[in-house]
Amino acid sequence: MLVSKMRNGEWVSLAEGQNQEMLKKLRRKELFFCPECGEEVILKIGSKRISHFAHKAGSVCADSYERESDYHLRGKILLYKWLNSLGLKPILEPYYREISQRPDISFIYKGIHFAFEYQCSVIPEELFMKRTNNYFQANITPIWIMAGKNIKRKGSSKAALSSFDYLFLSKSSSKHWHIPSFCPITNTFITLHSILPVTVKNVISKYSMVPIEKAQLTDLLNPSWKHPVNLKDWQNEIKKEKNMSSLYGTPQNKFLQDLYQHSLIPSLLPPEIGLPVSSAPFIETSVLKWQSYLLIDVFHHQRPFSMEEIVHAFRKRLQKGDVKIRRLPLVIEGNGLAAVKEYIQLLVKVNYLKKVDQNIFQLVRKHNAENYAEQEKMVKDFYHKYGKIICNSLNKVQ
Repeated sequence: MLVSKMRNGEWVSLAEGQNQEMLKKLRRKELFFCPECGEEVILKIGSKRISHFAHKAGSVCADSYERESDYHLRGKILLYKWLNSLGLKPILEPYYREISQRPDISFIYKGIHFAFEYQCSVIPEELFMKRTNNYFQANITPIWIMAGKNIKRKGSSKAALSSFDYLFLSKSSSKHWHIPSFCPITNTFITLHSILPVTVKNVISKYSMVPIEKAQLTDLLNPSWKHPVNLKDWQNEIKKEKNMSSLYGTPQNKFLQDLYQHSLIPSLLPPEIGLPVSSAPFIETSVLKWQSYLLIDVFHHQRPFSMEEIVHAFRKRLQKGDVKIRRLPLVIEGNGLAAVKEYIQLLVKVNYLKKVDQNIFQLVRKHNAENYAEQEKMVKDFYHKYGKIICNSLNKVQ
């Protein structure tokens, strides 16, 4: 940590990068204490690492269990100085006794109390959720920032996100999905935009990079993104997923068993199965799976069905564990059912379903390709005809 208290109650902050001789002189005559637990802490001064305070071995303070790396300390100092340069009067490592939490930085902007959590190591999901909920209950808005080094790029428009990475996912005021990160080595904010999950881990995404000296607060709190979704990227990834599903399957794979029992082959699934919808991040299960289950459970029956039946079928798959919901602690509005409803609305727009009454739908076309060449043509024709509609439905929200 970078802040402690002295015996007389005065605060000591190492954010300003005091010279080593001055710190050594201070260490010889002073004792330092953790603002959180009151235990004595050690002022560590090194030529390689950033000077910092550390708890003694055997400490019972919660803060002592989450050791900060040099990467983390550097990032925290840079973020603090950046906020200071914007005239926001940030506080480094404030301690909120009412919730027993100490964020990296706090500040007030337009009457809103913000807390920065610059998280460079993996912590348990429950702890992330607990900290986030505590901030909200204390009327503090948490901003969780991922370490730039932890972003797993898989190309210019693709990334791999772990279940922990998804906890950082936020929505801007324009309903735009993003994950903020910061790298203290390059002094750059790196933001993932327009995140569309393809599999449990792989997502279609775009990146923006803003040097910290040029960054505005809105680049972090409410980033804008005007570039439309690249549907070609989505098509390529879904095509791979359909073609590889059966190869990676085993005789015990329940999803493949369900498909085969309904005479469905993954690589020949209709183009309407595997469509991007804005609220898809709420569902952990791959898009291909949860949309295929709706095809099996509802669409295949070739009779009119209600939205209630669709919701019931989806919930039944949740109960069985065939579909899983993802927890997104920083997103206040939305859920997995929102993704299902968006998908149904999209299927109406692309004329796969028709609305026969206010809440009643019916399958319009049912034609599965019999071979790969026919499948290729169907997909090409589908996206040529409905590509703009799909993009518009995404971009309205994203």
